[in-house]
Amino acid sequence: MDEPVSAQRWIINLPCDMLFFIGTPLLSLGVLLLAGAYYASVDIAWFVLAFFAVGHHLPGFMRAYGEKELFDHHKAQFLIAPVVIAAFVGWSVYNGHLGFFIFLALWDMWHFFMQHFGLMRIYEVKQRKPFNLSSRLDWLLLAVWYGYIIIASPHYLINFLERCHRYGFGFYTWIRPEQVHSLREWALYAAIALSVVYVANALREWSSGVPVVWPKLFISLTTFATVYYAYIALEDIILGYAIVALAHDIQYFAIVWIYNNGVLKRSRELGASFFRFLFTDGRFRLILLYVALILAYGGIEAIGRVTGSRAIYDVVKVIIVTSAFMHYYYDGFIWKVRKKEFRRNLVEERAGVGDEAGNGMRWWHGLRPPDGQKSHWAGWPFFLGFGGRSSRRSIEYATELGRQLLYFGVPVLFLAWTDTAYTISDVSVRDYLAQLTPSMAKSHDDLGVSFTRVGELDRAIAAHLKAIEVDAGYARAHTHLGIAYSLKGDRERAIGLHQRAIEIDPELPQVHYNLGVDYFGLGQLAEARAAFAQAIVIDEHYSRAYLALSEVYGREGDWAQAQKYRELALEADEVSRRGALSRNALPWTTGTALSDH
Repeated sequence: MDEPVSAQRWIINLPCDMLFFIGTPLLSLGVLLLAGAYYASVDIAWFVLAFFAVGHHLPGFMRAYGEKELFDHHKAQFLIAPVVIAAFVGWSVYNGHLGFFIFLALWDMWHFFMQHFGLMRIYEVKQRKPFNLSSRLDWLLLAVWYGYIIIASPHYLINFLERCHRYGFGFYTWIRPEQVHSLREWALYAAIALSVVYVANALREWSSGVPVVWPKLFISLTTFATVYYAYIALEDIILGYAIVALAHDIQYFAIVWIYNNGVLKRSRELGASFFRFLFTDGRFRLILLYVALILAYGGIEAIGRVTGSRAIYDVVKVIIVTSAFMHYYYDGFIWKVRKKEFRRNLVEERAGVGDEAGNGMRWWHGLRPPDGQKSHWAGWPFFLGFGGRSSRRSIEYATELGRQLLYFGVPVLFLAWTDTAYTISDVSVRDYLAQLTPSMAKSHDDLGVSFTRVGELDRAIAAHLKAIEVDAGYARAHTHLGIAYSLKGDRERAIGLHQRAIEIDPELPQVHYNLGVDYFGLGQLAEARAAFAQAIVIDEHYSRAYLALSEVYGREGDWAQAQKYRELALEADEVSRRGALSRNALPWTTGTALSDH
């Protein structure tokens, strides 16, 4: 049996690993659940997505463009990718085709999964020489459990499919809801079976004297327990996603700083001047500067929103999305634990251990062969009638450009085409989602809202009643049912339903507004005024409530008050518009949309 690769089983040390890696998911869960008691989940998610999700792109870029050895090796990719991505994203935004959101959403899932798997591999190679079977079982176990959580989370699944509908992608409807139910069931069986195999293999290795890599097991336990709670047990998917994203981002901040510090410990010549200044040692003030730079990069969105200009904000959107694509793409080839330089700078393995893994390095990304091997591209310039280093470089760049067009151009153009050809109605999609998640009141309630919008009030009432049957405590279903009855002319019943919704959740401003509308329709102006005023107390930027109050005062002949509230409505509408801008753009960093609907 091989001896442990390193006497140090931790990436930093036990306390720091608990703070920045193993315990990070649980800490993120506790902090954001506490924040959820004081702030709206949408506001919490906006803060996390802006300053952490967007901000955490920067450390990877610092390494890509600051570590000379890495930049030279992948120079064509680092120079061409930003231009190609920005061009296609800019074209899509300009033409209103936002289907690349779906591309980002799927890539985000893969990115989270692979970062966690990478941390597991780091812990393993620090303590022992990796076994192929153990590594494959790690990957399979994570993949099956993570896949099961995504499929089994009605909140996450509905959020994702709603966005697919919004951006014109409906191929998922080819899969019947009952097939998804079967897939979810079989995924659970597969996860349990694979867990049994995993434990059996671990026991076999332990009985043979192979050390158990406890940090690897602990980080998986804390991560997937948190993901399960955030996506399945917690009904607020917006807050749940913020919890998972915060943990992921903090782990990334830490691992990049540690790695870059390792690079410069090996050779200060490997980094550009600012790179060397920032990562040479662990002085506290430099770590604070590192964090400040990350948060400042995440503040790009906030700066764009403050301008109030849609044109500027469209440019910000392109920057955010391009940054996200670059982040996911670069991380796919610059962070590979099997690479010798990665282990040398982070794991500090012994000479000779794991060298065979380094041969798997994907050197073809830069069209550069490993030392001592001849590239099959070497004869191309002469075959084509060219020669010399500049010709080889030209071919390298042309090949890389073609690869980038394939990686990004084809998917973006395909999703733009599906958006143009999309014909599925809101009602059809909501009906599909209600069948897909029959135990979720929101699905049936959303179907009822869609029926109301097309004037099918009886079917709307039936859908809202189904939502209440599933969850009698779902306040929105009661008030939406009230709207349907109101449109049928039964305002008295509508008022009773709005009042019931207020009893369930008095903090929903829309319910007070709906109540005021029906009081106003019956001519009960004092009651209407009180209801609209309460909506404003709950949400001081609720422009529709200000406008409704203006109409009440106008009906009463108080023109001064009517004008006052009309002006307040305009001010509130501007604030709401700016808030809507961020909720519209920031989700593109991850593919998870923010909505308080």
